[in-house]
Amino acid sequence: MRGIVLLNPNYSIGELHMKDSFTIQQIVTNKYMEENNISPVILNPYQLNLHYTIPHELLYNLQNKKIDQIDCLVLHSMETLERFIYIYPEKWLALSGYFKEIIPVTTQTPVKKYEAH
Repeated sequence: MRGIVLLNPNYSIGELHMKDSFTIQQIVTNKYMEENNISPVILNPYQLNLHYTIPHELLYNLQNKKIDQIDCLVLHSMETLERFIYIYPEKWLALSGYFKEIIPVTTQTPVKKYEAH
């Protein structure tokens, strides 16, 4: 199976700092890719990482490669793309159309301390 990971460096999980949240996103999605034997798709030979952090760039690379459908787009959670989907619904539809499956690895953000009481 082949897939692409899309992460959000500006998303904060619970009360964690964005840098820590990004590290968690990387760890969780990498573990999922490894456990499910999903090999990363490289669209751009100059790409520095095996993941994307900018949905617009991912869409641009997919459009320019004229690639057939890829098996999956792996996300930490749908919450990490919530803002992008809200602001750019047409681009999200175009982007998600390149994948057979969208896989959010986690279903929700951990509960904040004050919400648990």
